[in-house]
Amino acid sequence: MIKKFSLLLVLALCLPSCSKEPQAEQLEKATQEAEATDQQYRTKDFVWQGLNKYYLWQEQVADLSDTRFEKSVSYTNATSKNYVDYLKNFSSPEVLFKQLLSPEDRFSFIVKDIDELENSFQGISLSTGMDYALARIETGGVVGYVRYVLPSSDAEKQGVKRGDFFDSVDGEKLTLNNYQKLLFNQNPSLTFGFFKVVDKQIVPTESKTLSQLPLQENPILLHKTLNRNGKKIGYLVYNSFVSKYDKELNEAFAQFKADGVSDLVLDLRYNSGGSVQTAIYLASMIKGTDTHKVFVKQASNKKMANYWNREYNFENNISGTPIQALNLPKVYILTSKRTASASELIINGLKPYLTVVQIGDKTVGKNLASITLKDKTQGSKWAMQPIVLRSENAAGFGHYETGLLPDFEIKEDVRNLGVLGDENEPLLAKALELITGVPPQSASLRGAGVRRVANRLSMDEFDHCRSLSPTNNRMYIDNPTE
Repeated sequence: MIKKFSLLLVLALCLPSCSKEPQAEQLEKATQEAEATDQQYRTKDFVWQGLNKYYLWQEQVADLSDTRFEKSVSYTNATSKNYVDYLKNFSSPEVLFKQLLSPEDRFSFIVKDIDELENSFQGISLSTGMDYALARIETGGVVGYVRYVLPSSDAEKQGVKRGDFFDSVDGEKLTLNNYQKLLFNQNPSLTFGFFKVVDKQIVPTESKTLSQLPLQENPILLHKTLNRNGKKIGYLVYNSFVSKYDKELNEAFAQFKADGVSDLVLDLRYNSGGSVQTAIYLASMIKGTDTHKVFVKQASNKKMANYWNREYNFENNISGTPIQALNLPKVYILTSKRTASASELIINGLKPYLTVVQIGDKTVGKNLASITLKDKTQGSKWAMQPIVLRSENAAGFGHYETGLLPDFEIKEDVRNLGVLGDENEPLLAKALELITGVPPQSASLRGAGVRRVANRLSMDEFDHCRSLSPTNNRMYIDNPTE
């Protein structure tokens, strides 16, 4: 009996102490959940407040109205129960953000990691070094083709070249259902199955395993001076408006000046946009440095109408370094259906001052600029990139939402891309013909256009490697809240 009583006493004494650990864990879990809920609320508040203040379509979105939650106040805040309850209805900041967007808005976005966004603005991303597009083929599959290769990348070291084709990644054939999973990931390496086309049949050639590393892409892929029929012609392949390389861009134009360049071919086929300030610098290098002339006008919502400088003039220096201007009366710009944002700003902004000859395909049609808004809540990495400005040129034209049409339409033939910078590359060849008046030597290029060859596989481009990048089709200005 005594032994039984002692055992019961030990158990009785043990139970409370043994139960403390799960109770502590439950309390900690509850605390973490409460903190997470509070963090979510604060971030959702950041989303609403930021869009209410800066968003271009703020007046057209009913839920962003200043009087949406409390008619007696001009500015909604967290003291409004209606406002708090409204935010709690949304499962995440991202869901709320999408709910608040205008149907007209194709470009605003929100991210969970500000670091990734800021890296992308400086041209840093995880990459094998291949810039590629994706196409459907007539047999129903998906293939990739290389548009260009970054210098010093693993792809260049392993001999990948513009115009190479691949149809598998890590042993799996690409399809519409799996290509994003296979290509857009964080894997340390990817194995590509390359092929060639023989009599409309895909013939595998070799597999190459390419490392995926954080690479900083210099947007100045190529610049050179061509001597053609007594003319010195500058050729620049410029793939992104990245402020880090502004002075290097200026140095390229200094070289053009030293070479005595009288004509310029600006290749923006793969340029989906970037910094408005960098676009102003580039326009000044082409047109001239008259700081009294307007390059772009930008309109905001009524709330911000007196906040931003609504007119941006040409510049004469970059942080004290004089701009090397060519002062050209005409410029030839190569475009594709991927050309967007700041690239379109260049085309439209220069038109009131000089002749712009556009060669290639119709552009994306983005006449809108955004800013970066960061959630300042401690521990948060959320950020938004909302559209805040609509652009037009000095003549008042800005309605190119459906894209800028080329003067000479030449769509890239993925089966005959040519070599960038080669005088026989189809789009450059057309520009050189217009500049010199001399048709290209290659018979296949005369009359410019896409040739259909019977024994080639039909390919229809539908996506590209930058489509999921935070900076794809982006035109942004410096953050006014910093």
